[in-house]
Amino acid sequence: MRNFSSIKRSTLSPVAVAASLTLAASMAAIGTAHAATKVTVTGTVSCAQFDESTPKTVTITPKKGKAGSDETPGEAQEEEYTITLTGIPDKGTSAIAKVVCEDDDGAVNTYKIKDLSIKKRADGHPLPINLPPPPPE
Repeated sequence: MRNFSSIKRSTLSPVAVAASLTLAASMAAIGTAHAATKVTVTGTVSCAQFDESTPKTVTITPKKGKAGSDETPGEAQEEEYTITLTGIPDKGTSAIAKVVCEDDDGAVNTYKIKDLSIKKRADGHPLPINLPPPPPE
């Protein structure tokens, strides 16, 4: 019969345990790093509500991710914009758009549009979001 008391057990040293835990944590972080994507948003923005004002800046601030902005040419009351947002979760997020309008005299008007849905399109094309002027007061 075999004597099991003479078999040496191998144990992991505390250093090996710490190294394996560090490796596992690193792998988990790498796995979650790919959970955020870049989303390009394009559309039109209008300042028609404000007499003779033109769009100057459009900023989109997502709840999760990094904000982006675009300066429009500011020659017409309706202009096109393109903004690239980074760090957007794969499942998407909500955002707020802020539009700054300015007239020839330098008068500035701003408006916000809340609860925009930002999510990368499956086909990879830019996400179209038109930003209409606010309703009359």
